[in-house]
Amino acid sequence: MNVLTNLRYGSVVAVPELILDPDGRAVIFGPNGAGKTTLLRILAGRLPGPALDAAYLPQRPYLFRGSAGHNLGLGLSSEQTAHARQLVERFGLPWDVLRRGSGTLSGGERQRLVLARTIARPEPWVLLDEPLAAIDVRDRMDIARELVAALDRRGVVIVTHDRDVAAAMGDSVAVMIDGTIQQVGPVAEVFALPVTERVASVIGTANVLEGRTSGLIDPLVALDLGGVEVWGIGSLPSGSSARALFGAEAVTIYEGAATTGSAQNHWRGTVVDVRQVDRLLEIIVDVGVRVVAVITPGAQASLELRPGVEVTVAVKATAVRIVPT
Repeated sequence: MNVLTNLRYGSVVAVPELILDPDGRAVIFGPNGAGKTTLLRILAGRLPGPALDAAYLPQRPYLFRGSAGHNLGLGLSSEQTAHARQLVERFGLPWDVLRRGSGTLSGGERQRLVLARTIARPEPWVLLDEPLAAIDVRDRMDIARELVAALDRRGVVIVTHDRDVAAAMGDSVAVMIDGTIQQVGPVAEVFALPVTERVASVIGTANVLEGRTSGLIDPLVALDLGGVEVWGIGSLPSGSSARALFGAEAVTIYEGAATTGSAQNHWRGTVVDVRQVDRLLEIIVDVGVRVVAVITPGAQASLELRPGVEVTVAVKATAVRIVPT
């Protein structure tokens, strides 16, 4: 394991501790301007600080004059170049593209080329800054899966502001805001249970509900939302002003008035809106407060969900984080 401790930007401790697994894929996630690229450049040895023995792909890689094939092999041995050519094919770049001049490549073609060249390098670590930003959205997840397979048993650090990319490529995630790491953990855990409202905002938590704490059964806290009660993980005293945070993917929708599941939170309400979000549907249900869920089109058709339909929504208390306002 590589352990970064007390990494500073000037007088600010940006990274109190970050453990990097030499066989894992760590994502540095956050908004633009959070300091993600600066941290990656430190790890790449481009700025002062603890550096890794790594192949580094910056966000805006440079291609030299000449053919795409010539650029693919720059800095590589013949064996590594052969590996890079295999990767180019896996990333969906036609062979004839390698004969074209580097200046004729589209953004997506350039990115596939430099990804293949970087991964073919021999260093034990690979550092990727926004590796899929230039790839068309329709191809992004396919390339993400190929990258994960190609990077097996390498230490990888990925910078991205794209939640889907983070979820598809990362084993662990460190959320960075305003130059400091705010939360670290497994991707699914961090995205499901943000520790603060700021983290919730950055990762796109759909449900942020405000109220006052009204009960405590350790480790759970009840939050009164004005006639609607929600239980979640927290440790605030009764009467505290707080917010409940939970993702849309944590919400289950039922037709009946009650559930047979184990969810401690379940409320009867009315569908007020149905929205298309990529390949999923976002369902807004008014239960006294508005709760957002995401489901597949097939589930929507089965439940016949449309504005005006009454449903029960349920959320496990362990999927809800109660944080102070």
